[in-house]
Amino acid sequence: MRKYLYTLLAAFLLLPACHGTWLMYDTDQMDHLYFREARQTHVTSFALIPEDEIHVTTTVYLMGVPADRDRTYSVRYIPVTPGDTLSTGSIVYPLVDAVEGTDYSLGELVLPAGATSTTLDITLHRTPKMLDSCLVRVGIRIVDDTEFLACAPDSNRSQAILSPDFYVYVNDGEPACPAWWKDGNNPIGWHWDLGKFYPAKFRRMLALFHETEKTNPTFFEYCSAAYGYNLDDPDPAFDSSGNVTRLMNTFWRKAYMSAWAQYVFLPLYNYYKEYYAEHPDDPDAEPMGSASVNRGNRVGWSDPLDPTWGFLN
Repeated sequence: MRKYLYTLLAAFLLLPACHGTWLMYDTDQMDHLYFREARQTHVTSFALIPEDEIHVTTTVYLMGVPADRDRTYSVRYIPVTPGDTLSTGSIVYPLVDAVEGTDYSLGELVLPAGATSTTLDITLHRTPKMLDSCLVRVGIRIVDDTEFLACAPDSNRSQAILSPDFYVYVNDGEPACPAWWKDGNNPIGWHWDLGKFYPAKFRRMLALFHETEKTNPTFFEYCSAAYGYNLDDPDPAFDSSGNVTRLMNTFWRKAYMSAWAQYVFLPLYNYYKEYYAEHPDDPDAEPMGSASVNRGNRVGWSDPLDPTWGFLN
């Protein structure tokens, strides 16, 4: 009877298992670990910062019963398949393997006593190969050991994907496409509010944003605190049900929309509208205005003030 009550109580405390199933717990069941991802593409870059290290964190979740002691877990590196690429707008980056101890290092692989989750710290180190028009990929996979089993992937969840794998991509030289520059579930690289991504446009956008440190300090301080000095992509936050509560996608539609339009998006849009008209043969030229937006083909750039596509309407 006591074992039955214990098992019933544990079932209420545990998170849903992979692929819509529940782990059938008894006192001898091994615990599982997994990542919970609202998106799979985490891209960062040394191109816009002077530092030689970038710190990335992600959360490792427990599916099981907390223990009264610290427990270590195991991971292995996921190598790049030869020929793999990642497309970001008009740019296709070949993927290159990261080397642990050179390109990146990992923090402690420990689930603390009493915890149902822990933070995995990944430190990216600036290295020369990140300048070679590529993306260096760090792939981490939780693997089975004597303490934990890795949760099988679950790609059917609408709010987050449960997976034993975590990927982060990094480059140097030209800035990489941020993960929020995307339309819905499509690959990164195009959004109707911003058109297609390319590094020069992103640099100009950041320059306009950085100018607000003087022209509108309140706006700048809020955005820098919430999204980073270079609008870096923070990890999503989740509520107790696994729903995303913070995600960078279209963050300009969530706070200070009029300030984004006035200080950043309208000047950016108007500059390129005039520039493309004067330079129609520029390889990065794109159709401007809502009449030219085609979400299916991921082309066009809408006017921020347009009554159909503008993000203020």
